[in-house]
Amino acid sequence: MEMLEQQKNVIRNLSGDKELFKKELYKSLAWLEKKEIEELVEWLKSNYWGTNSKEIITVFRAYIIKKVDTFYYQKN
Repeated sequence: MEMLEQQKNVIRNLSGDKELFKKELYKSLAWLEKKEIEELVEWLKSNYWGTNSKEIITVFRAYIIKKVDTFYYQKN
């Protein structure tokens, strides 16, 4: 949980800069465990959906596509 709290602090400080916000979300997804990502999603929805929803959707869409691609290519 320590990494999650650290990432929340960084994201909080970058929320005004949309590009840096996205970059930090990508980093968070790479570093955090599944449970922490789930908590991050809820925290983002509660705190930044109104101001950064486009960036959140973009990052998580890319994350999901990457996971699906990885699963697909491992199967074939």
